[in-house]
Amino acid sequence: MTKVTIGGRHYEVEIHGDTVVVDGHEFPIRQQPENGYVTVSAGGVQYRVALPPESERSSGMAFEVDYRPMTITWEGNPGGGARPQRRTKLDAVGVGAAAATSVKGGVAAQIAGRVVSVKVKVGDTVASGDVLLLLEAMKMENEIKASSAGTVTEVRVADGQRVAEGEVMVVVA
Repeated sequence: MTKVTIGGRHYEVEIHGDTVVVDGHEFPIRQQPENGYVTVSAGGVQYRVALPPESERSSGMAFEVDYRPMTITWEGNPGGGARPQRRTKLDAVGVGAAAATSVKGGVAAQIAGRVVSVKVKVGDTVASGDVLLLLEAMKMENEIKASSAGTVTEVRVADGQRVAEGEVMVVVA
């Protein structure tokens, strides 16, 4: 386990191939190199990440996530090692396993945060990938998208509301 600090916040991180474990929560990740940056998809949320050249990467380096400058420091090697015993696996659309089984069609918060803006209302028809709401977490706005097409049957949150990780925010049936 590696101790990582980003923007004054501390995390325990491990990277295992196409999976990253942050504070005991497992996220599938995909990386797509673009022109001068990398698009990283983690837990169904995409981020534009600009890193220095590989030869210049070290603890204390500056980088950007969605055009926001940040600094990252770490102790140890984030790759390898045994996976933690207790973790929550999130699927590709960011629905926590417990939330996904508790509410059919439920779209849950993949991380604790604050609802910035709800984009749908009960009765709206949505397509897979449509933005349901914006969630601010770790000083970043994340688009929470529908994992499948359907009709919004419940909106359980409002603008400005704080949500816990795994909390169902919208139900699409």
